[in-house]
This record gives sequence, structure tokens and C-alpha cells, in this order.
Amino acid sequence: MERQHLVFVYGTLRQAHGNHHLLEGAHCYGIGATKANYAMYMVSGYPYVTSTEERNPIIGELYAIDDDMLNKLDKMEGHPRYYTRKEIIVVVEGVEYTAWMYFRDPYGTLIPSGDFNDAVNRK
Repeated sequence: MERQHLVFVYGTLRQAHGNHHLLEGAHCYGIGATKANYAMYMVSGYPYVTSTEERNPIIGELYAIDDDMLNKLDKMEGHPRYYTRKEIIVVVEGVEYTAWMYFRDPYGTLIPSGDFNDAVNRK
């Protein structure tokens, strides 16, 4: 039996972005925010979140995925060499969930709002 995982995505895996196809067939719980504050940066059009700075909640989408899909996301994100996957608390419609989220060390351009859509819609 495949194990189910929750993953919180905040960048190109979100709906209407380039890598969302990797979540095809996954159940979306909706748009939410991290309970804790983090900082989001962008480099060459790709966002990432760092856990070393506390700026604001990160906005994203929560999905239920299986082991195979989690392995595909890990490969795309370069986990654990490039991005690191950590468990966090996410709030969607007032309900708290424990989910995986991908982190990186800080560099690049800070996205002050913590919402990737704000950065790509500014162009």
C-alpha cells in the first residue's frame, strides 16, 4: 500500500506555473499559509524558502501525494543536495496540517510578501 504524504508547494509547482503538471492527479486541499514565518527568495525566476530568517508566512497550496509522486518531487527539487525537505505546519481554511516543504540556504532576491505570485505578477 502506498503511503500518503502532504506537501506544501509555494512556487513553480503551484497551479498555473510550469511544474504543476508533476502534481497531476494529486488532491489539493487549497491555498494556505505556513504557521511559522520564513523568508522567500527568487533566483532566475525560481523561488525558494529559507528557514534561517523569520519574515512572514509563506503562501502556497497543500497537496496529498503518494510515495511515487514524493520521489519525483524530491528528484526535481534535488533533495537533499539542492533543496532540503522538512516538515512544517500549514494552515488551510483554519485547519492545521503537518506537511513537507522544500527549503534552501538564503541568496538571491527577497520576495517580501512570501507569495511567489506577487513576484511573477510584478513583471
